Amino acid sequence: MSEKSFEQALVELEQLVKELENGDIELNEAVKKYNEGMKLSAHCHELLQEAEEVIVKLMKDDKLEDFTE
Repeated sequence: MSEKSFEQALVELEQLVKELENGDIELNEAVKKYNEGMKLSAHCHELLQEAEEVIVKLMKDDKLEDFTE
């Protein structure tokens, strides 16, 4: 999973959500897709946190104020 870019993972997550919302899949398959979606969501969250850390570091290096609060 860690090889996927944020954009790739987000597209896959959006597709899984559409499939689950459609409701035309069996329970076992829905549970598998839900689990996969949770992993994709966690991966996206991790990538966003990493990006935020880089941005905050760059702002501090440039002596810019942190406007995230």
